[in-house]
Amino acid sequence: MKEGREEKFVSDLISDLYANLLREIWENVSALIGEAILALLFRQAIGKIGEKYPFLNALKVSEEGLAAEEMKRACRNLPPAEIHRGFQSLINQLSHFFSMLTGGVITKELLPKVLPKVREAERMVLKR
Repeated sequence: MKEGREEKFVSDLISDLYANLLREIWENVSALIGEAILALLFRQAIGKIGEKYPFLNALKVSEEGLAAEEMKRACRNLPPAEIHRGFQSLINQLSHFFSMLTGGVITKELLPKVLPKVREAERMVLKR
């Protein structure tokens, strides 16, 4: 029983880490391309990978920003590695869109912010 609680705790930590990272991405990128375009890109990215990682469909996206509460609840009973893979896929898809839109300018700016947090999540998954 202890292992199940520990896994749930790690899942919560990973979903919190990525929810905060997505908000940071939102803040940085919306200043460059605008909220409407960024909301469209987030919805497109989630649409592309939402079937494989259904918990991402619970991430609410609007021009006002992101609401992650439902998504975090959806992550509670998932293995930490699956949560990590889903968020990695979302970030990769967003990076692809940003590169297509700006020729890599946004991706270069985000990389130093994103990479350390992705590595931190990887350590959490591997530590279990």
